[in-house]
Amino acid sequence: MGYTRFLHREATSLAAAGYQVTLIGLHDTNPLPQELPVKIVPVPVQRLGRKPGLVRTVVQIASTEQAQVYHCVDPWALSVGLSFKRRNPSVKLVYEATEWFARAQMERPDLPLPLRWLACRWVERLEHRAKLDADAIIDTNATRARRFNNARCPVVLVPNYPRREDLPAPVEEREPCLAYTGLISRHRGFDVLLRALAAVMHTHPELKLRVAGGFDPRDSLEAWTQWFAEENRLSPNLELLGWLPYAEMFRAVSSCMAGVILLQGTRTNDYTGQPNKLFEFMGAGLPVICSDFPEMGTIVRRHQCGWLVNPADVMAVATAISELLADPAAATARGLAARAAVLTNYTWDVAEKELLNLYQQLLPIT
Repeated sequence: MGYTRFLHREATSLAAAGYQVTLIGLHDTNPLPQELPVKIVPVPVQRLGRKPGLVRTVVQIASTEQAQVYHCVDPWALSVGLSFKRRNPSVKLVYEATEWFARAQMERPDLPLPLRWLACRWVERLEHRAKLDADAIIDTNATRARRFNNARCPVVLVPNYPRREDLPAPVEEREPCLAYTGLISRHRGFDVLLRALAAVMHTHPELKLRVAGGFDPRDSLEAWTQWFAEENRLSPNLELLGWLPYAEMFRAVSSCMAGVILLQGTRTNDYTGQPNKLFEFMGAGLPVICSDFPEMGTIVRRHQCGWLVNPADVMAVATAISELLADPAAATARGLAARAAVLTNYTWDVAEKELLNLYQQLLPIT
C-alpha cells in the first residue's frame, strides 16, 4: 500500500478531477495515509503461496464497489478485472503495465526454470487477453509499450514523473559527494559503484558516497560492503542513511554533486526502465552518472545532463566520477540543465494530462 505512483499521483489526480476513487491494495504494518481524497481499502499481506486466497479477497472487495472502471496495476489484478469484464461487458477495464511482468517472471532467480516458464506464459496469456478485451492499456515508456503494438484498445503512456511540488530548490554550494537512493543490491550496481569509488579515492580522498536506502535481504551485499569498505579504507567515505521519508531523501541528496544510477543489464525491467530516481536527481539539480540504456540514455543525451556509462565497467564509472570532480563548474551546468529539463518536460502534471484525457474518454465528467 502507498506505492507513490498509484496513490499519491494517479488516484489523487483522478479524485481531484471529480472521480470517486477506491484504492484496493496490499497493506503492511505501516500507518495508512490520512486526509487523502481517496477511499483506501487495505488487504492484509499474506504469506508466500497464498496468492489465490489473496485474489479471492480482492474479488470480494472489488465486487462490492460496483465500479464503472476497474484499473488493474499488475497481472494478478488484471485476472480480477478480466473476470469482471467477462461477467459484465459494460464495465471499463484499464490495465496498467508498469513493468515487463512476463520477462520479470522468467528472470526470477528464486524459482526453478519450469516454474519460471509457466509463470511467464501465464502472464503473457493474461496480457494477450488484455490486448483483446481491455478498454485501455497504460505503460510508462515507449520501449516497454511496444509489446502492446497490436492491441485493439488505446495504449497510453503515463510516465512515472515526480510531482513538481516535491522537488527541492537547487543548492548552490555542493559537497564532494555522490548520491545513491533506493534498494542496495548487485543488480543495481552498488558493488560496481564501490569499486569505482575505491579507484578514484587515491586522487580524491575527500569524496563521499551518500546512500538513502536499504540493503536487499536477498543479496549478500551488506556483509561484502562492510568487508570491502574496510579493506579499501572506504568506511569514512560511506554515509549509509537507511530508508528515509521522501522529503528527507531529497534533503539528503540535494547538496551532492551528482546522482548515480547503475542498473545492470541482466533484468529486462532495468534495461528498459525509466526510473523515477532519474527525474528526482535531475529535478533536484543534480547531473547523473547512469547506465547507457535505451530510455535513460535518450533523456541524458537529449538534455546533456550527465554521463552515460557501461554499468558493469568499473573503470568507465571511475572515469565519469573523475571527470565530474575535475570540473565542478561543468557539473553544475549539467545539473542546471537537468533541472530545467524536468521542470519543462518531466513532472507529474505532464503525465497527469494523459491519464485524465484517457479517463475523460472512458468515463466522461460533464
